[in-house]
Amino acid sequence: MKIFAVVGMVVALVAGLAPPAAAQFVVVGNPVVRQRADTAIYKHTDGYYYMTASVPDYKRVELRRSATVQGLATAPTVNAFTAPSSGSLSGWIWAPDIRFYDGAWYLYFSASPGSAVFDQRLYWIRNTCADPTTCAWSAPQRFTTGWESFQLDPASFVNRGVRYFVWAQDSPNTNYNSHMYIARMNGATGISGTVTEIARPTYAWEMEGVAGVVEGPSPLIRNGRVYIAYSASATDSRYKLGLLSSWDDADLLDPASWYKHPDPVFRTANGVYGPGHGSFTVAEDNTTDLLVYHARDYATPTPDALTDPNRHTRVQQLYWRENGDPFFGQPIPSTVRAPGIRGQHSSKCVDNYNFDTTPGALVRLWDCSGNTAQEFEFTYRGASGYEIRNRNTGTCLDDLGHNTAANADVGLYPCNGSTAQQWTIQDRGNGWFSLRNLAGNMCLDNDGWNTANGARLSLYPCTGVGAQLWRRG
Repeated sequence: MKIFAVVGMVVALVAGLAPPAAAQFVVVGNPVVRQRADTAIYKHTDGYYYMTASVPDYKRVELRRSATVQGLATAPTVNAFTAPSSGSLSGWIWAPDIRFYDGAWYLYFSASPGSAVFDQRLYWIRNTCADPTTCAWSAPQRFTTGWESFQLDPASFVNRGVRYFVWAQDSPNTNYNSHMYIARMNGATGISGTVTEIARPTYAWEMEGVAGVVEGPSPLIRNGRVYIAYSASATDSRYKLGLLSSWDDADLLDPASWYKHPDPVFRTANGVYGPGHGSFTVAEDNTTDLLVYHARDYATPTPDALTDPNRHTRVQQLYWRENGDPFFGQPIPSTVRAPGIRGQHSSKCVDNYNFDTTPGALVRLWDCSGNTAQEFEFTYRGASGYEIRNRNTGTCLDDLGHNTAANADVGLYPCNGSTAQQWTIQDRGNGWFSLRNLAGNMCLDNDGWNTANGARLSLYPCTGVGAQLWRRG
């Protein structure tokens, strides 16, 4: 044990800094639900998760309920609405979203007539039961956007007491497949006032295999900002997520208030193909942010991207960068339930070496195995970044001795909330990140670029080189 670490802990306790509460170890078996795409998972105040999604035949609005995210896999399903044999809703039903407004449940979705299956229009249905899986939903009603054209992917959110509706729709003024729009809601079933375009395809990565697609808006409010994740490009392995952002005190109906991030934030990697239609929920602890998305286990859909049924619902932790923006990382491989911290250069994982539970035990690199010595829980502390707790020891990743010299030791020490145990995420592109320690103002580093089992980890000035690049998985 380093004497400086002991002193640091004493100072923290004298100052009244009790060890902060931990978040949840996110251990998810992916895919969570097979053959369900465009997934929305809503955690209600009753403690249950309510999930809806596109089904392979596109003929139903399905709903399921579970006390846990993983339990959605086996939860009973009910059909809130089934397409009739004829009429304006007899074609395809796409991308439902579920919300609870004004004491009632609402499902929003797009549907088309069987005679013109791409003439998608928006609809809503309502349910007033406490548990909406137990009683009937109302008949569908149109959700009018102001003009008639291809419409899909409804979503809504509340910011500063104002309710907004966002969706994708074809514009009569361009040849793109879809643009993204926002408007204020005048209740739960309509919009009024200005309709604002907030995004259209402008980057090459939004036009791969298609004329241009921005769709699947998914709102998230955090850190004084409003974020909208969206999907772009063809719905095969080229499908990916982009991101819009604005300040939560801005005029969200002013297109100038929105910033479109220039690069995709989530894309194909690690045997997970075409991740898209990202949405958000929280873990059972009501604190840990989760990313929900769909993807395939192979690159080429058969017979085509629309009719291949194997887009599966997947869930993993969503992180936050040191500038306050969300960090999506990379898709977690299907073979990994409890993701470790894997180095780019070594392809090995940060490890509680020899399962040593002694305070101050050094962490090292070892072949990734998924055991508890390599499981780390990331608990978000806002501007101060993350506390990173090892599952085997219950102790936290620490700049031992609050050392500010290059090549400082990194180990595991009882969690105390000090700056030596605070780590921020630096986005290095393509889902890779660096971990910067606040006390040392340096980054976790594969010391000497050593790729052997047992290689030492330390802190070095942050440069973004391969020895400082990490991912979960």
